[in-house]
Amino acid sequence: MHYYDREPVFKEMRVRRIHTVIRGFPLTFVLAPGVFSSEDVDAGTRLLAENMVIMNDWDILDMGCGYGVLGIVAAKLAPRGRVVMVDINKLAVKLAAINIKINRVSNAEVRLSDLYNAVQGEKFNTIISNPPITAGLDLNRRLIIEAKNHLKPGGLLQIVVPKKLRSRFEEILYGNYDIVERLAKSGNYIAYVAKVMG
Repeated sequence: MHYYDREPVFKEMRVRRIHTVIRGFPLTFVLAPGVFSSEDVDAGTRLLAENMVIMNDWDILDMGCGYGVLGIVAAKLAPRGRVVMVDINKLAVKLAAINIKINRVSNAEVRLSDLYNAVQGEKFNTIISNPPITAGLDLNRRLIIEAKNHLKPGGLLQIVVPKKLRSRFEEILYGNYDIVERLAKSGNYIAYVAKVMG
């Protein structure tokens, strides 16, 4: 099974509910097989969620939102902003919509989208993502490069990647953004923030 599918196929629906605290917010998530990290919040997502730069009035895009961890945390950190969460996986979109309601988030919405298709013409202060590594480097290169078309002036791309793929992702980031910094690192993951000047 591949979670970067529009309609993942799995034998049975085993919904699971987890409770966690991120950035001081007690959160509940419903998750299920067929989405990434279907047992618990994965270490990479948690690293980015705990360290991403979010201002309280920002427009935010959660690219490849899964069941909604990054987008929901961002919405809590930006009560005067708005969050658009997108994923190609129909089950992920359904779970993210449920999790928005469970966590009483009123400034977020989720859309079915293949990369940026559902946000054409929209610009954001930041794009946050734990990119779908198993979908391949070409797709992730597009995710990173096309992000520039959806960032407001001075906007930030914030992503987390496995350390073992650091050099490949750094090559793409440094080749396409004026400023690239390591936001945080822990265990097997590194979070980056990238910016285009002007």
